[in-house]
Amino acid sequence: MSYSANVHVAVYQVLDHVLTASAPPPGAKAAIHSIIDDLKIACAPREMVRQAESISLQLHHLETGLSRGDADKAADARQMLRSIAASWLNYRIAGSALSV
Repeated sequence: MSYSANVHVAVYQVLDHVLTASAPPPGAKAAIHSIIDDLKIACAPREMVRQAESISLQLHHLETGLSRGDADKAADARQMLRSIAASWLNYRIAGSALSV
């Protein structure tokens, strides 16, 4: 799976793939980890890095919930990911585009 070079777009693409699939697609966690590294290297605002790290954590919760058959945990993780996606979109709209 290939993602945009623009960090904002790449994060949103990962979230879109995760939220439209029954399970996180292969490579989603690796993509987020790579994006976190890119954000840190680019000295991105701490809030952006924190949200990207939250995506990683929620992906873990989603995978754990799905693997254990815990529908509530998986649903909670998806809800958190939707919330993060909305916040991430607000960064883009606010014009704080960061391309790395």
